[in-house]
Amino acid sequence: MKTVKYLFTIAGIVLFALAGCNDDEFLEEKPKSIYTIENAFDKSSQVEAQLTMCYIRLYGWYGKTSNPWTSTYQYKSFGTDVLDYPYWQHDGASGYSNFGTWSTTSGHVSLIWNELYQVISYANLTLLGTEIESISWTSEDYKRNLVAEARFFRGYSYLRLGELYGGVPIVDKFNEELKFDYERSTREQTYQFSIDELLYAYENLPDYPESDGRLGKGAAGHMLAEAYLALGVETGNSTHYTSAITYATATINLHPLMTSRFGVRANPDDASGNRNVATYLPEGNVFGDLFFPGNYDRSTGNTEAVWTFQTPTYEQADETGGQTGSEPMFFSFVARDLNWAPEYVEAGAAAGPWKAVSPKYNTATAPAYLGGFGISQARATDYALYHVWTDETDLRYREDVTVRTTYICTDPNHSMYEKKVPVYMLNQSPTNLSKFSPTFAKIIPLDEWSYRNTDNTHAGYSHDNYGIRSAETYLLLSEAYLRSNQKELAAEAINTVRRRAQCTVLYTAADIDINSILDERIRECLFEEGRWFTLLRMEPDVWKQRIYDHGMFIADYPRYNLPVRWNLWPIPQSIRDLNVGAEFPQNQGWE
Repeated sequence: MKTVKYLFTIAGIVLFALAGCNDDEFLEEKPKSIYTIENAFDKSSQVEAQLTMCYIRLYGWYGKTSNPWTSTYQYKSFGTDVLDYPYWQHDGASGYSNFGTWSTTSGHVSLIWNELYQVISYANLTLLGTEIESISWTSEDYKRNLVAEARFFRGYSYLRLGELYGGVPIVDKFNEELKFDYERSTREQTYQFSIDELLYAYENLPDYPESDGRLGKGAAGHMLAEAYLALGVETGNSTHYTSAITYATATINLHPLMTSRFGVRANPDDASGNRNVATYLPEGNVFGDLFFPGNYDRSTGNTEAVWTFQTPTYEQADETGGQTGSEPMFFSFVARDLNWAPEYVEAGAAAGPWKAVSPKYNTATAPAYLGGFGISQARATDYALYHVWTDETDLRYREDVTVRTTYICTDPNHSMYEKKVPVYMLNQSPTNLSKFSPTFAKIIPLDEWSYRNTDNTHAGYSHDNYGIRSAETYLLLSEAYLRSNQKELAAEAINTVRRRAQCTVLYTAADIDINSILDERIRECLFEEGRWFTLLRMEPDVWKQRIYDHGMFIADYPRYNLPVRWNLWPIPQSIRDLNVGAEFPQNQGWE
């Protein structure tokens, strides 16, 4: 397996090098007969190309892809208390929170393992290249920054592996030879290795990167806060929570929350427009502003952006043959399949509010009035969509600004035509209702201004994505204070996020607990965080109860109620089968 990855990488290096040569130079060159670690790199640009691959691999986690149901994004949260396959789609096979379908050969188990080790492999290649003395560098600062970024990616990857799988093999150099005798470290050792890497990154990365999308000190500080929390939970050593507080605070100081409106749609004097929609959005709010295309980067004044992933525009994608994201198609409800409740069916009208579409709406961008040209490959749980939103003043759940819960009827033959249809007017059967859901402006724009593509059968639209926002850092800080038994400070940290959302209900020291923080993570970070990473670094009793109480197939549609008999994801069986030279024990509950 390692040799295959090595050959593919070296092949990429060869092609990269040849691309920079003209035909005459190539004909006169004496080619190297064998590529080895010692002679694979000739120039610094080839080394940086390996680091770029780390960014590219993780783009699929945050930026997503135009075919997201085969990407790693879904597996970060599917089966948790926030997200799953919709009930209607897998009525027979069920969704991810039917844990009876999980096994050591499940595709999502091996996919995330392989993706993280692929990032580690590219990071190791980058570090290898920086050690070759014959390569000249434009500056030592440039070289040191590459090393810091590569070590960040190693630290990030081992933290994620430790959270999901527990102790894993620590591979800190690139291997030319096939290796069949890897040994698992402990979970504590895995976390500590991650911390050591992230500490190096924190000390050597700039406060703010020179270009948007690159790593800065705040990204390392945020991940350090999470890693120290994980190590504290694993070991019971509360001093790690103090370290988490230190690095979360440092990140927040570098990246203060946005507390007032900003960016492309916040200027009342802006009379321009896009697709015949005025740019200025008078009913907008600061939370919604965070997610408009053009507002993601620090260069736009967004201090909250700790780490962003740039998505190419349609024009750029056409030029490069690349693809853009398609969250609207992925997360939107299946409007065309939804039926009226019997008492709202009318003679001469279609069976559902959106089963017939007048010419007026058939020529519009579907998500702008329906929330997505839906195939609904994913759906949030009822808890995440409805029940967790307990404060009526919360900006993050403001109708037609940051969320849409009702959609206009498009059937001209029904009396509700061009009126908003509430959920109670729909057939209440679980299969029908599971095709319906609110849509959130952070992933699906609620008017046509944000859309680049005019074809309403293509639900994709181009925008950047956050890897880290400092609002999440505040929630890590709140957790660290809570675990340090500093409940007043824990409440203050979470309330800082809630005040920005203009919530009227704030936490006191008496009522703050881990579930308060997990609930707030849903409100603030829904569709952004990798929920499995968050849950599995918690105590098993905490995250299992969340699944039992709020998981789609256990709580929303109570068909599967078997107890969860494991605490960690299984080690992929294919990895264990290859490792014939040493013991490679399976995680408890999967033997």
